[in-house]
Amino acid sequence: MLRVPRVRNGEFSTELFARYRRSEQAFLLALMEMVVNGVSTRDGAKVTEQWCGPSFSKSTVSDLCKRLDPIVQAWNHRSLAEHRYPFLLVDALVLRIREDGRIRSRAALIAVGVNDEGHREMLGLMLESSESESSWRAFFAWLKQRGLSGVDIVVSDRHGGLVKAL
Repeated sequence: MLRVPRVRNGEFSTELFARYRRSEQAFLLALMEMVVNGVSTRDGAKVTEQWCGPSFSKSTVSDLCKRLDPIVQAWNHRSLAEHRYPFLLVDALVLRIREDGRIRSRAALIAVGVNDEGHREMLGLMLESSESESSWRAFFAWLKQRGLSGVDIVVSDRHGGLVKAL
């Protein structure tokens, strides 16, 4: 336990601790980076236990990673109106995720566009219950609502719901 000295007519400065606070922030950013790069919260907890001892639980890592949610939401809802996207690549990835305390399979609908400058860019990701026609229609409507335009070619697999939605 640290005791803060009491001084008369003066201030106690915690400059010594500022360096450690920056280190803690860097550590938390490293944890978030692991999650962004696909490391599970369970594996993240194992890494932090190696660094910090067993005081980091999976739920602690999960709580820290929740700080990413607003950043990811802002990215996933950004405007796409700045560029035309002549080439659009779409697919779905079926994931098993924990939702309402249960493990469920969900389809992550993904769009990658090649913009008019030739740069590839991930345009968005949407979780749906399946790869149904209605799910794909909702996904494409959402992309258009965000400003997707200029699509000439769509590359995809031949999933029935996707083909009908196109």
